[in-house]
Amino acid sequence: MIDFEQKIDTLIDKLKSFKSGEKVFNPWADTDATDNPSVDAPMLRRKNLKKYLLEHKNAKYILLAESPSYGCHYTGIAMTSEDVLHKYPDIFNGYKTTSLYGNIKEKTAAIVWDVISGAEKDFVLWNTFVLQTYKDNFSPRKPKTKEIYSGLAILNDFIALFADKEIISIGKTAESTLLKYDLYRDTTYVRHPSCGGENIFRLQMQEILNTL
Repeated sequence: MIDFEQKIDTLIDKLKSFKSGEKVFNPWADTDATDNPSVDAPMLRRKNLKKYLLEHKNAKYILLAESPSYGCHYTGIAMTSEDVLHKYPDIFNGYKTTSLYGNIKEKTAAIVWDVISGAEKDFVLWNTFVLQTYKDNFSPRKPKTKEIYSGLAILNDFIALFADKEIISIGKTAESTLLKYDLYRDTTYVRHPSCGGENIFRLQMQEILNTL
């Protein structure tokens, strides 16, 4: 039987080779001008991700958002920025930052970790579409339907890796993708904290935390 670590290695190999059109960034394979040139940034992000997934083997929930933003770009971990790594040193002991500055912040990451810190082992974080999508000016954009479709195999592999976990969908993209492609029928929906949804997200997540 293939053990959990081997399954993670297989998933990360797939992430490393995954490509999906233009205006996307693969944190586990790509580099850009904002990466620290003195380190192998994609390799460090792959190591971060493997360590994170191994440490969350016994999570109770998959917390599934839409797609990576600046946080995952530099850490390799969904909804987790370099600033979060520094803010929670006991949780992220041994993790590496990869940007030129080493302290990139992201609002969604800050909110999510503020909510789950203290119960972080109960949640494993992931994105519906795993690559960072951006516009011509490098601002974030919603992933296209064809991009989400191209990444379904990886999403399915991740769900299979944590097959006994319940899935909480952060936002409509995550929820609709799970239902449209029959990947998971009983997902719990919570409001995405961006675009004015922070207070509702916090209230809905607190209801879930109260059940732990």
